Amino acid sequence: MAEVLIGVFLGLLSGLLPGLHSNTIISVISSLGIDDESLALIIIALPAHLVTSFIPAIFFGIPESGTVVAVLPGQRMVLRGGGLVALKVILFSSIIAALLSIALFYFSLGLFPLIYGAVRQYMGWILLAVSATLLAKSRNPALALAVFLCAGTLGYFSLGSDMKDPFLPLFSGMFAVAAIVNYRKTRIPKQEDKEIGTSFIKFSVAGVFFGFMADLIPGVGSPSQVATFLSIFLPLNTIGYLAAISSISVSEAIFSLSTSASIDKSRIGATVWLSELIDIESNLPMLLTFFLISMVLTVGIIYVMRKHIAKLASLDFSRLNIILGLYLVSITFVLDGFFGLLVLAAGGALGLATLKLGAERINLMGAIIVPTLLYFF
Repeated sequence: MAEVLIGVFLGLLSGLLPGLHSNTIISVISSLGIDDESLALIIIALPAHLVTSFIPAIFFGIPESGTVVAVLPGQRMVLRGGGLVALKVILFSSIIAALLSIALFYFSLGLFPLIYGAVRQYMGWILLAVSATLLAKSRNPALALAVFLCAGTLGYFSLGSDMKDPFLPLFSGMFAVAAIVNYRKTRIPKQEDKEIGTSFIKFSVAGVFFGFMADLIPGVGSPSQVATFLSIFLPLNTIGYLAAISSISVSEAIFSLSTSASIDKSRIGATVWLSELIDIESNLPMLLTFFLISMVLTVGIIYVMRKHIAKLASLDFSRLNIILGLYLVSITFVLDGFFGLLVLAAGGALGLATLKLGAERINLMGAIIVPTLLYFF
């Protein structure tokens, strides 16, 4: 149990600090001489990162690959005094997703091989059709396509580079740096701790289904990417986006254990590490139990601390943005060097242009969709 507590702590830490990915944590602790079983227990508790990483995305506008889509609705809610509501939707959606995914887990073990065998040769065309539909629904399809392709070009060179963490400068540039440069001082209202109701539940359930499907598609792993596609089939309001993307994150992590055990494939880096340490298939009950324990602990800690976390929104962002900007430049240089800084700047310029032109920033997700399409074709 001590290993699980260590994993939860490390997951909380990595989620709160942009650029400190859970895969980086695993790389470090794996070099400390910890025995395989203990290391496996720490890793299975690291999904605390999945929940905690939404905090900087919502309150600071600094995303990682999995929380990009959460930046926009999350910050809108903060500006309306709903930051706490946004946080609670994510927390409860994560728990719902964990419980539902575990309930469906053993059913998925038999279903994954059947579905994967039937659709694997059509994955590229499915992704292309969904992308075309997404662009066609934009206010200005031509402008959306231009942003989509520019982001895709930047993503192609970034993800194909030898940077340690290409997602950090790519998404921080397009979203956080662009927002910092475009910032205009706005009075942030007090964050009200209101009831969230039950309307978000249907989006959480849909997120679980799409998280299940995402684990089947090679090259498609980002919850933000999956949530973008979900919005085509199910109109997502502000609450819906937050509920869906958090559910997708958690369900992907759980179902990756199933794909690893049933079709010997995993889209999650932590699951790949696990498969090298222990036999996942024979340890599924233990892994699922400790995953759920870590999720409950994480959600409980954040829920208790929610009012303190909400105070982040009241900070003077005109000064805080300087600190955030310096942090992003520093962590990018440490992890990815001068090429990372170039990507950060290019992403910032593209993100700012998208804002000024009035294009939907969701089209910046071309940064990972276009490279995925090229993977297929």
